[in-house]
Amino acid sequence: MAYTPQTPLTENRHAAGFIISLSNGHQSIDPMLLAQGSGRVQPGTVIGFTSETFTATGAATAGNTGDGVLSDLAATSPAIAGTYTITMTTETEFSVVNPNGETVPALGGTVDLEGDAVVDGPGTVGVVFNAQGIGFLLSAGATAFIEGDSFTIVVTDTGGGWAPITSASSGVVTYGLLYGIVDTTNGDGPGSAVVRNAEVNASELVWDVSLSAAQQNAATAALQAQGVISR
Repeated sequence: MAYTPQTPLTENRHAAGFIISLSNGHQSIDPMLLAQGSGRVQPGTVIGFTSETFTATGAATAGNTGDGVLSDLAATSPAIAGTYTITMTTETEFSVVNPNGETVPALGGTVDLEGDAVVDGPGTVGVVFNAQGIGFLLSAGATAFIEGDSFTIVVTDTGGGWAPITSASSGVVTYGLLYGIVDTTNGDGPGSAVVRNAEVNASELVWDVSLSAAQQNAATAALQAQGVISR
């Protein structure tokens, strides 16, 4: 019988193709949202989750009568990126409006009519304001504020979320391996990732070309620390 050469079978990448074993049920896998900008991302791609970084910058509105100052600015989740407006409603009280035009009430206003609950109220000069991720201290100056005096706080929100690990990645708090194809061409892409208690085929993992061998080793060690072991 004559031998007939066969075309080698090439297995394309597919969902979970890099997995050797997982924990029972879905213990090893978490849902995630991959950030826009990486195109069509393949299964087995090494990804990382970074926390959002917020910054806040404040300024007095030109023409204020009062010469008090805004200080101790802080922003964290769930603050909204954009401009917050602080407007004096009396000499010692103010309102805060977020970038969506919604009032941000100060925590701990007055007791309600039943006497058993706290009603959120306006902010108070000289008292730290800290609500919905935005914090600051508005202090009185030599000249008192009047109704209508105002300040702005500009909040920026950078980073955060899941994205493929690259040589520029920093502040990664959790590593993972993308379970299936996720397309991030036109926006954030929903998917899932192996993040704990699993064995994976090291040769099937997808690394960004910018990563050095040392950076790959560091990410592999971080995955192992989470219980994701490369074989």
